[in-house]
Amino acid sequence: MPKTPKLVLAAVAVLLVVFLLLPSGARDTNPDFPESAEIVIDGVRLHYRVWTPDGPSKANVLLVHGLGGSTFSWRYTAPHLAAQGYTTVSVDLPGFGYSDRARGLDHSQQNRSRLLWKLLDHVDSQLVNNPEGPQIWNLVGHSMGGGTITAMAHSRPEHTRSLAYAAGSVFRQPPRSAGFLFRIPVISSLLAHLARFFLLTENRITDTLTSAYGRTPTADEITGYLAPLKLPGTETALLDITSSQGEPVETYLPHIQAPALLIWGAEDTWVPLSEGEQLAAALPQAELHSIPGSSHCPMETHPEIFNKLLTDFLKQVPSET
Repeated sequence: MPKTPKLVLAAVAVLLVVFLLLPSGARDTNPDFPESAEIVIDGVRLHYRVWTPDGPSKANVLLVHGLGGSTFSWRYTAPHLAAQGYTTVSVDLPGFGYSDRARGLDHSQQNRSRLLWKLLDHVDSQLVNNPEGPQIWNLVGHSMGGGTITAMAHSRPEHTRSLAYAAGSVFRQPPRSAGFLFRIPVISSLLAHLARFFLLTENRITDTLTSAYGRTPTADEITGYLAPLKLPGTETALLDITSSQGEPVETYLPHIQAPALLIWGAEDTWVPLSEGEQLAAALPQAELHSIPGSSHCPMETHPEIFNKLLTDFLKQVPSET
């Protein structure tokens, strides 16, 4: 009996060494998207995609994905908006898609807001079909991205034309009680490798998408989500995201005067429709639409309905807010 604790500790040590020495998955960081571009802002590399209309742009739209997503999440929305005459930007938040995964990044919604506004400043300066560079944006956020666009609208109300929430998670904050544990190198390394082998797998992503979609995902959908998640550093980035702290963005809601569209899946079990109703009540100018039969990703599972709701809303938003 006295030897058991030593054996357990030795086994744990061996497992830890094995985890630390194992390779970190896919190494291809060059997405094959014709609209892709990269920029380094304050030392953080951001991957983004830009769709421009053939003629003069009606307005500018930013698309922000949710937890575990990427620009792939907007594959039906972005081309549609461009075809309707909108300059459209989709971005990978740090830690996701093909953006930076450096350890120790600040993943608070406030810092995301700061980085994305600087990205949009750059995009505005490059637009050839908007020579005047209006610097006014319609912000669209899915799930976790709903918190990001809320922080953005609060940070620069003069540059925010409207907001659109796709099952936007605004009232939730990442758990903080165990955050200090994730900053201990040995523990964070072990947890990160465990996450890679038990969470960032095809079976787990399939189960997750099945729950989020409310149906079985296709092989292309699984690959579209799994490929960037398998890039090295995703596991440690998830730990940094869990331990990042920031001011609760729901406190900003009463002060946001821009018109807001809320699109929810009626069958959403991740961010229930009741939270959409709560968000609509908290925003001064909001309209809520639910899509029957849709779950947590209406822009992917019901793109025709989602795109029509979004473009109808954009047409109605005043040019000056």
